[in-house]
Amino acid sequence: MENIIGTDSNDTLFGSLDADTINGLAGNDTIRPNGAYGGYDTVTGGGGKDQYYYYNYNIDSIITDFGGVGKGTNPTAAVIAEVDTLNFQGYGFTAQNLLLTQNGSNLEISFAASGSPKVILENFALENLDNLSKSTGATVDLGNILFDGQTSISDSFDVFNANSTQSTIFSKNTVTFLNDLNNNVNGFDNSDDVINGQGGDDIIDGKSGNDLLRGGEGNNTLIGGAGNDTLNVEYSTGDNTLNGGTGNDTLTASGSTGNNLLSGGNGNDYLDLSGYLSSFESSGQFFSFDSRSRGNNTINGGAGDDTLRASGSTGDNLLSGGDGDDYLDLSGVFNAYRGYSDSRSRGNNTLNGGAGDDTLTASGSDGDNLLSGGDGNDFLDISGDYISYDSYGYFSPYSDSRSIGNNTLNGGSGNDTLGASGSTGDNLLDGGTGDDLLFVDYKNAIGGIATTFNATTNIGLITAGTSGINYKNIERLNISGTAFDDNIVGNSGNDTLSTGSGGKDTIDGGNGDDLLFVNYKNAIGGIATTFNATTNIGLITAGTSGVSYKNIERLNILGTAFDDNIVGTSGNDTLSTGSGGKDTIDGGNGDDLLFVDYTNATGGITSTFNATSNTGSITAGTSRVSYKNIERLNILGTIFDDNIVGGSGNDTLFGGSGNDTLYGGDGTDTFVFNSYGYYEGVASLYDFNATNEYATNEVIQVSANGFGSVGGLSLGTLLATQFTIGTSATTTEERFIYNSATGGLFFDQDGSAGSTQVQFAQLSAGLSLSNYNFVVV
Repeated sequence: MENIIGTDSNDTLFGSLDADTINGLAGNDTIRPNGAYGGYDTVTGGGGKDQYYYYNYNIDSIITDFGGVGKGTNPTAAVIAEVDTLNFQGYGFTAQNLLLTQNGSNLEISFAASGSPKVILENFALENLDNLSKSTGATVDLGNILFDGQTSISDSFDVFNANSTQSTIFSKNTVTFLNDLNNNVNGFDNSDDVINGQGGDDIIDGKSGNDLLRGGEGNNTLIGGAGNDTLNVEYSTGDNTLNGGTGNDTLTASGSTGNNLLSGGNGNDYLDLSGYLSSFESSGQFFSFDSRSRGNNTINGGAGDDTLRASGSTGDNLLSGGDGDDYLDLSGVFNAYRGYSDSRSRGNNTLNGGAGDDTLTASGSDGDNLLSGGDGNDFLDISGDYISYDSYGYFSPYSDSRSIGNNTLNGGSGNDTLGASGSTGDNLLDGGTGDDLLFVDYKNAIGGIATTFNATTNIGLITAGTSGINYKNIERLNISGTAFDDNIVGNSGNDTLSTGSGGKDTIDGGNGDDLLFVNYKNAIGGIATTFNATTNIGLITAGTSGVSYKNIERLNILGTAFDDNIVGTSGNDTLSTGSGGKDTIDGGNGDDLLFVDYTNATGGITSTFNATSNTGSITAGTSRVSYKNIERLNILGTIFDDNIVGGSGNDTLFGGSGNDTLYGGDGTDTFVFNSYGYYEGVASLYDFNATNEYATNEVIQVSANGFGSVGGLSLGTLLATQFTIGTSATTTEERFIYNSATGGLFFDQDGSAGSTQVQFAQLSAGLSLSNYNFVVV
C-alpha cells in the first residue's frame, strides 16, 4: 500500500498496483486510481473540480468526497466550483451500460461490460449525480460522468429525485434511473428507452421501441411492449415478472434468488436463467464467482422460435416453449482444473416443448427432470460423458456432463428422437405416438449391457453397469455397446446396434430391417466370420473380441490391421478392409459396398475386376484385398501413382496424390478430387460418361475446401457460369475449363490472367461435358 498525497495546486496523481490511499488536497486535480486484487484504492480529491480516470483494466476504488451536480437544472456557483467528474474510457463504458446502485449511504457505479471497475462514492445519494446541458434546458453545461470517447459533457442520463413519484420518464430515447420508491413508470411509444429500477417494487412499461429495462432490487414488473426489448433482473433478490411483448426480446434473470416469471410473448425470444459457479486460481490467489439462479422460476417462450436456458440453476424451474421450434436447455458440465467450473442444474425441472419441432436438453443435470416434447418432431436428450484428461494437457484433468437424476422423457406426438447416453440414473423414456428413435451410447459404462423387450407391450429395459433405461413406444433403437460382454436385443423396428470396443457380445436384432455395426479396427487379431443365410445367424471374431448375432439384415464392419476374412449377410452391407493385411471379402446377397482406404499404403494401387464373376482384387504395397459379390466400391488411393479399376456398380474413386489412372467401369461413377496441382497431380479418367442435365450423370466431385476456398465455389451442383469448354477462361467467373480437343480438364482460381490455370484431370476428347457433371461438397 502506498500513501500518495498531492499539493494545493492542480496535480496529476497515479495509483500503483497496490491498494493505495490517494489525497489530491486543494486544486483541480487529475487522479488515475489503479486498484489492486484483494483491496480498493481509497481516494480523496480535496477541494476543487477533480477528474477521476478509469479504464477497463482498473480494479475497484472508493472516493470519499465526490462532488455531485445535485438536484435541479440550475446549480449554484458554490456547487459548480466543487463538481467532480468521472471519466470512463474503454470498451463498453456507455450511458446505456451504466449501472447505479444505492447501497446504504454509498452509491456504487459500474457498467454492464466486461472488465468494468466498481467505483464507490462514499456518503453520496443517487439523486445528486447528474449531467446537465444547456441544450436540454439547464443553465450550465456541467456533469459528473464522461463516457468513452467523450471530451465534453452531454445530458446522457436522467435521475429521479429521491421523493419523485412521476409516472413517465423525462424524454424519449434516454437513459433514466428511478429512485428507491415503488415506481409505476412508463417509457414513450416509438422510443428506445433505457430505464433502470433501484430498490423499490417497480412497474416499468417501456411501450413501443427497442427498450432496455433493468429491475434492480425489489419485486419488479418489466413490460417490454412492441419492439425488440431487453429485460434484465440479473442478481435480483425479488420475485420479478418480465413480459417481453411482441418482437424478438431478450429476458435475463441469471444470478437471481427470487421466484421469477419470464414471458417472451410473440417473436423469437431469448429467455435466460443460466449461470455457473466457479473457483479459480490466479497469481497465487483464489477467486470465486457465482451467477446461478436460485429460485423456482417459470419461463414461457410464447409464439415464435424461442431459446429458453436454465443451465446451472438450483431451483425447480418450469420451461415452456409454446408454439414454434423452440430450444429448451438445462445442460451443464463440471470442469476441474486448478479450481472448478460448475454449470450443472440442481433442481427438479419441467421442460415442455409445446407445438413445433423442439429441442430439449438436460445433460449434466443433477435433478429428477421431466422433458415433454409435445406436438412435432422433437429432440429430447439427457446424454453426457465423463472425460479424464492428462493433467499436463490443454484441457482440465476431468469434465463430467452426465445426468445423474431419475429423468422422464416424453416425446409426445410426432417422430421424436430421445437420447440418454452416459446417464447414471433410472430413466423412463416414452416415445409417444409417431416413429420414434431412442439412442444410447454406453461406450464408457463400467459393465456390460443387458436388455429385455416385450414386443406385445412395446416396453423394454436397457442396463449397463449402474445405468438403466426403461422405455416404451419406441419404434427404433440405436445402441452403442461397451468394452464388456453385451447382450443386446432390438425391438420391432429398424434398429442400429453397435458392438462397442470389445467383449464377447450377443445381439438379436428382432423384427425390422436391422443394422449391426462392428468396429474392430483396434482389435489384436484378424476378423473371421461365418453366416448362415437360412437361419440368419452369424458369428464375427477378431482377436479376443467376438459377436454372435441373429435377425440382422445389414452389416457395417470395419476391418483390422491384420488378415481379415469377412462375409456379409443377405442384405445391403458396408464392409471395410481396415488399415492393412491381406483380406478376403464376400459381400453375399444384396447391394453391398466395399470401402477400401489405402491412403497410408507403402506403394501404389493396382487392381483388377472380372465383371462376369463379379470378383476383383486391389493391391497396395503389402496390403491386398480379394473380393466378390460386391456391387459398389469406394476406394481411397495412395500418395503414389495408382491404377484403380471400379466394378459394375456406382463406384466412388479417389486417386489421392500422384498421377493416377481411374477406370470407373459400368454404372454411374463419382470421381473425387480434394485439391489440384502439386498436391494431387493429374488423374486420367478413361471411361468418364458425360450426358446432360436430364440424364443420370457421372460426376466429378470437388472439395469446397480445396477448390472453393480460392475459387469462390458454392456447395451443390456447379454453377453454369463457372464452367466453360475451350482452352481458357473467358470470364472472371469461370473456374473449370474443359478442352474438348485434348480432353484436358483445368481449374482457374480467378478466371483471369491473375493466376495460371492448372490441369488436374485428363478425360477423353469430345465429351459433352457440362456444369451438371460437377458437384461441390
